[in-house]
Amino acid sequence: MTKQEEVRYLIHTLGIKPSMVAEKLGMKVQTFTYLINDSPQFDDDLYKQIKSIIDDYQFELNLFETGDYSESLDMFIDDDLNLGIGERVRLFAKRKYGTLKKLALAMKISPQQLQQYVSGKREPGTRILMKLLHLGCDINWLLGGKESIESYKIYKLENELRRFQSSFTQIAELTKKIEGGH
Repeated sequence: MTKQEEVRYLIHTLGIKPSMVAEKLGMKVQTFTYLINDSPQFDDDLYKQIKSIIDDYQFELNLFETGDYSESLDMFIDDDLNLGIGERVRLFAKRKYGTLKKLALAMKISPQQLQQYVSGKREPGTRILMKLLHLGCDINWLLGGKESIESYKIYKLENELRRFQSSFTQIAELTKKIEGGH
């Protein structure tokens, strides 16, 4: 999957409006659409900016939307439950662990077993759901697509913690270079 395909996929899957991303980048929607669809000038810097915007705002867009939430009483139709659970497991793995393999290791299952849940070949049972819950996955979001405000706050705090850890690592490396030079 190319970086352009990945960006298009994330925007579509997460329900993010291209106009929001374009606005954050300071460009017109038409320009943004051209860049993610047809432009040969889609570089790593633009990719990182877009990914950062998607990571920072994906929950804010869904969490605070208002609208008609009247739902069908047929909430346990198999097709509806199968849609999206695997993708949400994949998103949780990427968000919290970086890769599916690292999530599988944290869950103490094989990557192949996790791939079966992600691909929709198997449905996660109670044991797998409990493992995901203990690792910090919001089960309501996983099964129903609606994230709680607590999960959103945890996600934001984890991102902030990662940024601080990265900053501390950079400071430590600079300190070593400075001390090594004298």
